[in-house]
Amino acid sequence: MITRIYIWVGTALLLAAGVAFAMQEDHIQVKFKEYPINEEFRHVVESTTREDPILGKAGDYVVKKSDVDRMLAYYPLETRQRMQENPAEKETLVKRMLEIKIVADAARKDKFDQKPQIKKQLAYVADDFLSKEYLAKKVMPEATVSEADLKEYYTQNKERLGIPEQVRARHILFKVDSAASQDEKNKAQERAQAVLKRLQAGEDFAKLAAAHSDDAGSKAKGGDLGYFTPGKMVPEFEGAAFYTNPGETSDIVETKYGYHIIKVEDHIDARERSFEEMKDYIKEKLHQQLVMFKVQEFIRQAAESAGMQVYSDRIAGK
Repeated sequence: MITRIYIWVGTALLLAAGVAFAMQEDHIQVKFKEYPINEEFRHVVESTTREDPILGKAGDYVVKKSDVDRMLAYYPLETRQRMQENPAEKETLVKRMLEIKIVADAARKDKFDQKPQIKKQLAYVADDFLSKEYLAKKVMPEATVSEADLKEYYTQNKERLGIPEQVRARHILFKVDSAASQDEKNKAQERAQAVLKRLQAGEDFAKLAAAHSDDAGSKAKGGDLGYFTPGKMVPEFEGAAFYTNPGETSDIVETKYGYHIIKVEDHIDARERSFEEMKDYIKEKLHQQLVMFKVQEFIRQAAESAGMQVYSDRIAGK
């Protein structure tokens, strides 16, 4: 037998199945031991509590897991992922939510929220949040991209979407200042020749780069420049790199920076990417563009209907 209990809280009548409720504003706490209750009902409530545990409380105000999840939904994806992996950051968020509630309650008790300027600002904050939510939940979902749109974009941009020719190379730089004398240039070239002979004798390129290169950015990585495409390097360097076979080392190459010895690690030929390879990328790109268009168009129409006017001269104080 389930006992029905009627409890008056303010002007609200609560009907509970063997459960006593204590209400503070819109937060309800459930107590199980004061009255005998149906065990099946207890299981349902306890299961719900386990699925949505209380993560923090301040007086009668509680922060549940669902509250934190709702708050995190407004954070960038990388922030959400970081908080999921770092409980300390999530704990900081819970503390912040509780502190905001505590301070806000203190402000309300002091009737600070009734001050005219505060009421106006609160109304603006509410409007700002409501407008963003409306755009996100009502307008943005209307942006849908068809399969035909995806294929049309792919066809028009096939060449640009392809994989360009690229090379991965290492180098050893013997730097020469643009204002250097011929004697200084000769000395740098002699250093380069000496290292080239050691490479031709079989010594390790990366170790020699770390020991002798004047390129501070790459010498710690054994001279590794990573992958680069045509147009990224000065012409003399690029010509040598793209015409040297993978695994081979160039002769000495002179550029405006000095003298280089280049070793090519890998050479990737240019190729087209298939529609299936690029489909998800195109869909995301077009969807973002369409979302932006939908939002801008909705705001434009709404502003036009509302007769929105901005007085530039008054803003400028004229």
